[in-house]
Amino acid sequence: MQYRVIKEQSSHKRWSLWAAGLLTCCAVGGLGFLWGVSAAQTQIRENSYLRAQAQQLLTENTQLQSKLTDNELIIDTQKYTSVALRDELTELHKNKAILETELGFFRKIMTPGATRKGLHVERFDVRTKEGSGFVLEATLIQVAERPRVVTGSVVVKIEGTRNGEPEILSSNDLANSSEKLDFRFRYFQQLEQSVELPADFQPLRVRVAVVANKKTPVETEYSWPV
Repeated sequence: MQYRVIKEQSSHKRWSLWAAGLLTCCAVGGLGFLWGVSAAQTQIRENSYLRAQAQQLLTENTQLQSKLTDNELIIDTQKYTSVALRDELTELHKNKAILETELGFFRKIMTPGATRKGLHVERFDVRTKEGSGFVLEATLIQVAERPRVVTGSVVVKIEGTRNGEPEILSSNDLANSSEKLDFRFRYFQQLEQSVELPADFQPLRVRVAVVANKKTPVETEYSWPV
């Protein structure tokens, strides 16, 4: 009788242990499940927050990019405006210098007394052409209280060397055509003549003589190149 009682107690105890273990597992599983659900919800909230933050940063970055583009456009516009203003000022200074030169030119003609009276070679230039060709350009003025029409011609002598020997050439002999530096004017006149220098001739100086009717010739010398 004692043997049976002991056996039944051991079986009951064993089932109790199994039940307790099962309950424990269920409790642990339930707690794990609840913790997992809570952690998942927390992660979902964090992900939503991070997505919102990323969207906000993307929006701010887009706005900054737009502002940067606008600023770059403003800077480029300012640079372009600055360059344009600088070029315009440079052109204005050039025009001012040209106008001042022209004003001085006409002042000599229209204001007798400031410049010696008579005929003058105001400007003399030499422009190069293809090969050994040149264009002689002369601007003559007359300074007088009551200027009258004057006529005459300009004689240009080009001094230089050929084969080591000095030589003087006349522009009329070197002219490509029959054009001559004849003038007829009251205040001023511009003359032009094309010449062709010999290939072995080395020019050094130019003598310009203005020969007017009944007037003393006026001579001016220039170094080559003019």
